Amino acid sequence: MDPQERFDRFRSALGFRADLADVADVADAPGLALAALDGEPIEPPVRLHVDVASLTDHLGAPADDDHEAARLQSLLAQIEEALLVREQGQDHLVLEAAGLRATSSAPTR
Repeated sequence: MDPQERFDRFRSALGFRADLADVADVADAPGLALAALDGEPIEPPVRLHVDVASLTDHLGAPADDDHEAARLQSLLAQIEEALLVREQGQDHLVLEAAGLRATSSAPTR
């Protein structure tokens, strides 16, 4: 599996649980807008800063299907937890090597 295919799988898996859309307002900071999770609205929508490169940085090189499925499920659980425990005003989720961070401002590259 190549990195783009992995990203497409991730986006598809997230789309089963979340209402999401591409964020195209800032060309150098791609991501997805999460407007609902499991049918529960997220107000205001949260921006998940993720693209092919950041997903690869976060998860490491693609592996076999069993390991990939486990990695993606783990990331989906991290996203759900971050949404549940984030503080008011934290409307950005950023992938980092050690996990996922909720913040009130977009990351800089």
